[in-house]
Amino acid sequence: MGSEWDIFALENDAPELIGSKVIGRPLFDFISGNVTQQFVQALLQVVRSGKKSIELEYRCDSPTERRLMHMRVTLEESGLVHFVNTLLGSESRKNKILISRATQRGKNTTVRCSMCNLVKPLKDWVEPDRFDGSNTSKVAEWIVIYGICDRCVANLLRASSARTTVT
Repeated sequence: MGSEWDIFALENDAPELIGSKVIGRPLFDFISGNVTQQFVQALLQVVRSGKKSIELEYRCDSPTERRLMHMRVTLEESGLVHFVNTLLGSESRKNKILISRATQRGKNTTVRCSMCNLVKPLKDWVEPDRFDGSNTSKVAEWIVIYGICDRCVANLLRASSARTTVT
């Protein structure tokens, strides 16, 4: 982690995630939700069980931007798992999105996919800023718990069965 990490954390109102507060702590301290933790455990298990690397695309959005990312997870000879994340592109949102994490599910919470950032307010997964619900303001506010949508689970299964080589 370098200064770019710290700048990114601070620009996204997350001073608790600067490098000096993250390095040396367990990965799962930073993963919210049992379903998301199980997804990451499955990802790690795939890499540690003989597949030398796995690659996935995911979203890392801010309140004002959609950001598409690429993740490559590689098992090193030492047995450590190495994550490399690359920004593929971003676009500005028309309306600001505010996301708050709920401590438990209640009647005002919805599920947000930890990989693609879609939300499931009713029965379908949708972009949080494109849901035409009861909120008529220009700022969408969501209280969420985290999970993984079916499409992202399928992407992990597809990536885990694809042939990859370590460069």
